[in-house]
Amino acid sequence: MLKVCGAAAAAVVAGGAAAAGAEQGPAAAASDGPIVATQAVAHDLHTHTLYSDGAHPIPLHILEARAFELDALAITDHYSPGNKIHDSEDEFNRYLAEIEKERSGQNDLLVIKGVEATVLDTAGRITIDARHAARLEWILCDLGGQSAGTLRATPPEKSRYVDNVLATYLALCDVPYLNVLAHPFNTGNTTPAALPEDYPEPRLRELAAKMADKGKVFDVMNDTIYWFSKSGIAPRALTAQYVDLVKIFAREKVRFQVSSDDHRTGVGNTRWSQIVLARAAVPRSQIVDPKKIRRVEG
Repeated sequence: MLKVCGAAAAAVVAGGAAAAGAEQGPAAAASDGPIVATQAVAHDLHTHTLYSDGAHPIPLHILEARAFELDALAITDHYSPGNKIHDSEDEFNRYLAEIEKERSGQNDLLVIKGVEATVLDTAGRITIDARHAARLEWILCDLGGQSAGTLRATPPEKSRYVDNVLATYLALCDVPYLNVLAHPFNTGNTTPAALPEDYPEPRLRELAAKMADKGKVFDVMNDTIYWFSKSGIAPRALTAQYVDLVKIFAREKVRFQVSSDDHRTGVGNTRWSQIVLARAAVPRSQIVDPKKIRRVEG
């Protein structure tokens, strides 16, 4: 089991090495050492708009990110049954066209076309296929209300629940067009709840090694407390446990991204994410560099 984290480490930095799969280009040449917190990561690679359950239309979403002087923004609306870009090809086409139009009208923000899919079962079936994925640049997948054996039909035995979550993530690593595990281990609002410390470290190391091998990114999502709001865990205790979780994945050379998962909490609101990465002492070479994400035109 995980142990509660101690004192904070040095702050995380922006930048990153070239990634397998969707990220392109040479490895970063900059030093891998820590810098001060004011030089924090300036991307937000998991956000939502009115095309799913976000609060704002795409033009305002991009305008806010520009106003907050972000370097990069990924628009990742939900792509799962019941969401319009999944259920309607016309809506999916409009979504992509609007992102393309709005991002081409400015030059101070890198805007990335993405979606957040959902995993359907512990075998790793997800709600987006390769054909639709090929038109996108950044594909996330989460555990959600349609994920059988984890957040749907949760097993009553915590040990089996934990096993199912880990099996699901291991299977997701084999989806070739998937880039990111969205807000991983968001398992605190179920019955039973599974806290970060409930996951055995040897099993986490196994998953981390596979994620690193397959080039899958760990999404450090700012509003993780939302997924534990019914568990009774104190916020700072959750932070300490999540830091220890991230440390395990960092030691295995997994790469990370920062995100707000903005619905209504604000684009670029990533303070907690950056606290976690700083305390886990994640080096710059393990932070995704959005400039190296493969661009898809049209």
